[in-house]
Amino acid sequence: MEENIEDVKKKAEWFESQYNKLKQEFKDYIETNKKNEEKKKLDIRFDISKRMLVAVDSLDRMVVSENTNSCEMMKEYMGNLAKNIDAVCKQIISAMRLTVIEPMPGDKFVEQKHTAIGLESGSKYPENSVFKVVRKGYLMENNVVRPAEVLISKNPILRQTVKPGLWGYILRILKPERAHLLEMKKDMDELDQKNKEKIETKEH
Repeated sequence: MEENIEDVKKKAEWFESQYNKLKQEFKDYIETNKKNEEKKKLDIRFDISKRMLVAVDSLDRMVVSENTNSCEMMKEYMGNLAKNIDAVCKQIISAMRLTVIEPMPGDKFVEQKHTAIGLESGSKYPENSVFKVVRKGYLMENNVVRPAEVLISKNPILRQTVKPGLWGYILRILKPERAHLLEMKKDMDELDQKNKEKIETKEH
């Protein structure tokens, strides 16, 4: 009887461990399926968002374009139209649950969120910072749908003042004939100047 009871206990423990194992595997299966479904939904949202952003970009271009040659009535009409288009763009972005990436001039360039498409020389903003946003970027749940296209600020190289005589030395090395002619011309100019001074002295 004692041996039978021990066998039953062992079998019960084994069945319980198998049950717990199957229960955990099923739970993991449900979690994995849930994650896969969420990833599929996010991928679909990404694809739809990218397609919709083409339309948003077109609407943005309509807002930016201005007709300075129009009359006041036309300007007012175009201004109201631009406001309405801007409102529609914001509604589309909100419906897609997107966050705009639009760094300010002088902001730090972030490689994950920005794409450099050109350089702009000037000392107005720090070196390698954002100079201007050419096209807005967008985030979806902290995932970049499209990075912002920006111009990068590059400070111009400061030219050092050339010391007197240094240019002539360089010129002699590169073009000795031209340097010789320049020296001759300089000597002749100095001689002419001296002659003029002598004539003026005699006249006085």
